[in-house]
Amino acid sequence: MKISVIIATKNRKEDIIETVSAFKNQSYQNKEIIVIDNASDDGTKEMMAELFPDIEYRWLPDNIDILAQNYGRVISTGDIIWRTDSDSYPETNDVFERVVEIFTRNPDIDLIACEEVLPKLNNAVWEWYPFPIDRINVPEKGYAVNTFAGPGAAIRRKVFDKVGGFWEFGMEEIDFSTKAILAGFNLRYFPNIRVLHFASKNDRVVPDRWVKISTQYIRYIVKYFPGWRVFFYFVVIYKFQLIHGLALRVGISAFVECMGKMLGVALATKRNERIKITMEEYKKITMDISLIKNIWIFVKDKIKGKFLSKRK
Repeated sequence: MKISVIIATKNRKEDIIETVSAFKNQSYQNKEIIVIDNASDDGTKEMMAELFPDIEYRWLPDNIDILAQNYGRVISTGDIIWRTDSDSYPETNDVFERVVEIFTRNPDIDLIACEEVLPKLNNAVWEWYPFPIDRINVPEKGYAVNTFAGPGAAIRRKVFDKVGGFWEFGMEEIDFSTKAILAGFNLRYFPNIRVLHFASKNDRVVPDRWVKISTQYIRYIVKYFPGWRVFFYFVVIYKFQLIHGLALRVGISAFVECMGKMLGVALATKRNERIKITMEEYKKITMDISLIKNIWIFVKDKIKGKFLSKRK
């Protein structure tokens, strides 16, 4: 099996040096590394030519953000697509070998979700999984899951071939995962396959990210959730994201923009994208976990992150 590592980046020259080097150091040899550059102007292009002339590198004249992942996949040749960020890479050099072993032993597994470790927060683990797990004695087939952490996931090419790629930045992992589940693919979580996410602050504009994530969250709810849940969870997410915006101190202009965009996206999604699913499918894509619980998991993780950052 060949692994294609797809890295989308913008103005993260120093991060890319470390990230590409880490992937090159993976002991598994049958791999390719593809870097799609969203119009960086910080010297990334010159650095790639000097340090990594053997890496497939494409500089785009415009910033297409996460859609660069789709472009990278189109030009890739691997059987497995490694979804990652430009500030993230596997914790150990044998991760690709272990991933290929899992896929080889388990042809019914189509996506491997990895554990996300945060080195800048004392190597804390992002506790996003909603059920108790044993991180030491992980089952051979891992744990059932309905999404994955963006900094690290291994996905068979056939999944992309059937469901397409990622939508725009914001909730793209869960939308892609939902499409995969509805198409009959099997997603599994392996907490012993770990990736390091350094959460680079380069090219992170907090208000812009908050607006995009808020609107895409609403888009996801309206696109998939059945019946009364659409209206109920629309109200919940609308209020929660505004409270989150207050906590982030995003500013009045961002608030006004976000409120308008969330309403606009809800109407556009209802008109153009809404998918009717059964209650059985709904339970699969949510793992029968309420959105309220997922929000609480997110809040607890943010509180933990604030605490750890203050201890440093």
